[in-house]
Amino acid sequence: MTLDKQAQLIRYQDCPSTPWKNGGGSTKQLLISPINAELTEFDYRISIASIGSNGPFSLFNGIDRQLVILEGDGVELSIDSHEGAKQINDLGEEERILGDTDTTEYKRLTPIDSPFCFAGETSITSQLLGSNVIDFNVMTKRGVFKAHTQRLNFDGIFIEEHAAITNNNKSEHHNTADAPIVQLLCCLDTMTWEHNGKVIKIMPYDMLITKPGEDIKLATTTPSRLLRVTITACKP
Repeated sequence: MTLDKQAQLIRYQDCPSTPWKNGGGSTKQLLISPINAELTEFDYRISIASIGSNGPFSLFNGIDRQLVILEGDGVELSIDSHEGAKQINDLGEEERILGDTDTTEYKRLTPIDSPFCFAGETSITSQLLGSNVIDFNVMTKRGVFKAHTQRLNFDGIFIEEHAAITNNNKSEHHNTADAPIVQLLCCLDTMTWEHNGKVIKIMPYDMLITKPGEDIKLATTTPSRLLRVTITACKP
């Protein structure tokens, strides 16, 4: 849904759910670029998946991935470090010793953990720690785009300020490649959004795509959570 050609609100409930071929879960695609791109040729993609059974991750050659657990007990990942260790960029040394072979490493992800970043070519098998899981996925074409995902918490009022990029302040970015291509907020709890004098109810997993020069004001009466994703073009 586009409002006055400004911020775009993507309703989670309106996104179609696509079952996995192996029957182990389903995915809702919230954003993909180009808009009609296939899964073999996109520049960047945002999705939310529901995982109901253990199984391998799909492979995405040339894609960098970021994974955040939203709901459930979590997962344990078995990672083939022989082929992908150097491409996994947030495994700490203390986690690397948990592998039971020379080529396998384990990593547990729960709803309180930071985003896990890895290369789409890495062979990873996921095992549920208990209940079914819902996770948030960011994918970018390596060498063309890059993403930064953050967990945010607030209570009361949250204001996301965005300065318009004009000829006068482009120099602050030093290079147009530093300017965000996409900035978005995925709301993990119920809250309200004040926009053009209206108060709009935001439901869990709804996503706001912000525009340069527009501030986003969210309000809640209880402690609430957000995911902020910034996608930028890689420097030539």
